[in-house]
Amino acid sequence: MRKILMLIAAFALATGAFWVTMLTSPPRLEAKVQTRIDTRELTLKVHLEDGQPSDAF
Repeated sequence: MRKILMLIAAFALATGAFWVTMLTSPPRLEAKVQTRIDTRELTLKVHLEDGQPSDAF
């Protein structure tokens, strides 16, 4: 029984510490859009004449 109470107390302490941190100094990072891969640019750089007829590109 003592182990369960210690586990609950540790969980409550960790939860409290987390929320105090989030409320007093929250993260200030902003999400940003990731650039996408331009497949057209990639295919334009491929030398099609060097490939075999069965190649995808």
